[in-house]
Amino acid sequence: MALQGVIDRLKKTTLEEIGVSFSLADILRDMRIEGSKVYLKLFSPSDKYHEFLKNKAEETLKSIGAEEVEIEFTNEPPKSSAPQTPPPPQQQQNPFENKRRIPKVKKVIAVASGKGGVGKSTVAVNIAAALKKKGYDVGYLDADMYGPSGPTMLGAKDKQVLAREDGKLIPPVAHGIKMMSIGLLLPSEDTPVIWRGPVLFKALSQFLFDIEWSDEELDFLIIDLPPGTGDVQITLGQTAEIDGAVIVTTPQDVALIDVKKGIQMFNEVMIPVIGIVENMSYFVCPDSQKKYEIFGKSKTEEIAKEYGIDLLGKIPIEPKIAEFSDLGIPPVLAKEESESSKAFLDIAEKIIRKLSV
Repeated sequence: MALQGVIDRLKKTTLEEIGVSFSLADILRDMRIEGSKVYLKLFSPSDKYHEFLKNKAEETLKSIGAEEVEIEFTNEPPKSSAPQTPPPPQQQQNPFENKRRIPKVKKVIAVASGKGGVGKSTVAVNIAAALKKKGYDVGYLDADMYGPSGPTMLGAKDKQVLAREDGKLIPPVAHGIKMMSIGLLLPSEDTPVIWRGPVLFKALSQFLFDIEWSDEELDFLIIDLPPGTGDVQITLGQTAEIDGAVIVTTPQDVALIDVKKGIQMFNEVMIPVIGIVENMSYFVCPDSQKKYEIFGKSKTEEIAKEYGIDLLGKIPIEPKIAEFSDLGIPPVLAKEESESSKAFLDIAEKIIRKLSV
């Protein structure tokens, strides 16, 4: 089998099924041909893509005469689409470099967590509300496709999404915040989202680039990501230009372990980390005003220093947070002033300063 013929075939084999615009040749890291056996080393940022890429490569190569195909994966960015003839540096392609700005949005902030159950959506909604309270034009995008909680927290479960003739979606407004969530498009809040990768990628792409957020420009768009380091985070890193990420955690060691994974994941997909927010940090007894660290002594500040990023703030445990959230009112916008609302406003101010530097 001829080397150039194999490369030409790989160039024609696109990977649109997983929501990317490049071909097998673009993720080729190394190749060796021994008679009718072909060995490939392919770039893949996540093992979730390995089975698809392996089947795609085997099908492609066997269609041109390969009898045996051996695949190895690496998470190092591909240096060349033709390993024996490396292109000049300006032609090298990193799949996380070709990103688009989200239309009519000045600053985009992703709010993430390494694991579920740390109050990430509560933090995302209240950061959006705090920025709104400071006078900014704000949007909130609930990108947690499988567990959308934004409509409940913003009191928008009955809001309608409008569609223009050109296909653009018009987001509804709740508490002055323009918001979009898959939860607004489902028949009922009990309807599960049962999607595989390609459908998820298509929906996320539409949410990122086909929403008419503003007639002019939003000041901030808060993207509430699902927990973990999976498909949505990787797709976001490949397609959209994000100005910074905020990672939410709790003081427990099991949550802080996942913070490290989250930081490294955002480094891999070339999204700068603005800082960490520690949620459920402590509880103040209303009778004695004594502070209790229910989840133990925090190590979040140590991790922030280890990675050279900021601890943006600590949110206390307050019953009012759950109460107002269930009512669809972000605590920051509630009439009652609380320690948590003060903390969210301070975190928003720090984010503004970080993004203005």
